[in-house]
Amino acid sequence: MAILRIERGEKSPYEIELGAEDFDIGRGPGNALHFRDPWLSRTHARITWEDGRHCLEDLNSRNGTYLGGSMLKRRQILAHGDTIVLGDIELRYYEAAPARHGFAGSRRFGGDSTVVLSTDDLVFERYQEAPTLLVSSEQEASLLPALNAAAAALISHYPLAELVERILRLVLEAVNAERAALLLRSRRDEPKLEVRAFHGFASVEEVRLSHTILDEVVDYKKAILTLDAQTDERFDEAVSIQLEGVRSLICVPLWNNHDVIGLVYLDHRIMGRTFSARDLRLVGLIANMAAVKLENVYLLEEQIEKRRMEEQLAVGTKIQRSLLPSESPELDGYDIYGATRPCFEIGGDYYDFIPLASGKLALAIADVAGKGVGAALLMASLQASLRALIQTVPQPEVMFSQLNQALLAISPANRFATLFYAELDPANHTLEYVSGGHNPGILATSDGMEELMPTGPIVGLVPDVQYTSRQIELPPGSTLLLYTDGVTELMSESNEEFGTERLQTILSKNLSGRSIDLLRAIGQEMTAFNDGAGFDDDSTAVAIRRLPAA
Repeated sequence: MAILRIERGEKSPYEIELGAEDFDIGRGPGNALHFRDPWLSRTHARITWEDGRHCLEDLNSRNGTYLGGSMLKRRQILAHGDTIVLGDIELRYYEAAPARHGFAGSRRFGGDSTVVLSTDDLVFERYQEAPTLLVSSEQEASLLPALNAAAAALISHYPLAELVERILRLVLEAVNAERAALLLRSRRDEPKLEVRAFHGFASVEEVRLSHTILDEVVDYKKAILTLDAQTDERFDEAVSIQLEGVRSLICVPLWNNHDVIGLVYLDHRIMGRTFSARDLRLVGLIANMAAVKLENVYLLEEQIEKRRMEEQLAVGTKIQRSLLPSESPELDGYDIYGATRPCFEIGGDYYDFIPLASGKLALAIADVAGKGVGAALLMASLQASLRALIQTVPQPEVMFSQLNQALLAISPANRFATLFYAELDPANHTLEYVSGGHNPGILATSDGMEELMPTGPIVGLVPDVQYTSRQIELPPGSTLLLYTDGVTELMSESNEEFGTERLQTILSKNLSGRSIDLLRAIGQEMTAFNDGAGFDDDSTAVAIRRLPAA
């Protein structure tokens, strides 16, 4: 039976079994594995069973599914140890552990030639709780001084590089070895083993470890001792061991009581020099202490990095808020109000009110593709370009075409925006607008409701586009509601969409009130709709109400 291990930041990891049935992963509650994570699509990815193998496919998710550090572009067979990343969620796929090379599932093989310990035998806090089958009580007691010395040496805080060197020195002091190396798993998307410290090897390139051993230590969390690798049939396929002339070796996992974050390797190439079961036990216990210490260093570094990012986000949030209107415009005969709510600290939604020299008021609302910092940067570029162009290009449709070319020049292919731009003439009570792929605005009058459909494609996606403008009248008592898709595409726990019809119902119930009250009513309905679970997308709305005739 295959196993899927789920890891989510600081939360405790857990494992579930995979069978032959389809296994969907996503944000929606109907998935076999679902997370209320804004980075996930409602149905994000699927694991299927085909021809006796599990396969992974992305279901056209918004932010992609990553396998082994690369974005998944087609269905792919899963291999033992594969890492799957969806947003900040990491999944690890493990096949059922077969008894390969006689290692897995046993403690002793072929007399005294090879010894294997599980991680249960290597937890420092429990090493005195029960006698081991491999080491006598006298030998077990003799471990105590070395373990106490190692524990004392690891109490102080060290930078990661210095800590790694200190760990290797502690191991070498505890066990005499000709060569030694410490490898750590990368903390990046693809957790490869990287040599971080070595002794007795001429260079990093010389640290060539047997895949036969690596599989058992890293994948199956085993500590291995062999007395003579040259004669042990289990290493017949381990070419590196044969070529190096390795006689006796120890390889133990850096086990932090949750996961293997690396390993410690020791060997002798001289005939007659061998390690003992006591050495294996001692190195394994020191490695467990060291792994816990390493994990603490990782967590501290992550906290420092998180604090630094939070400080930068706080600055970014302050800057972005300064780009949005600080107050509603005052225009005789009109009540205008806008509001935005990013799903993260900063977002890609944008709205603006810009007085023009002609006496008109320019209004804009936009939704930049994506979320977070990248979307916020493009949002700032969009605002700057728009404000510059409207001062020099009087025709909205011409300005729109130039804005499209400007965004194409400064943004990557996967960054674009929907934009609704309008100029309100308070003297004639007309509104001329251009909409580049934006959600239809809703105009509510005494005659009913009308949707203001797009007059051109999305901005920053297709070159050399010609846009058209449209002019409408705003009768007394009418209200124009503009919004981004974060409002209408909000999902409930039952996988229902908020939708345009629900938005129109709220508008119809708030036609006689203030614009700020209309937007507050929409916000309250959105919160109630998804039971206060938070928002998966930035949401923005602008209300323009012409006051009734006196």
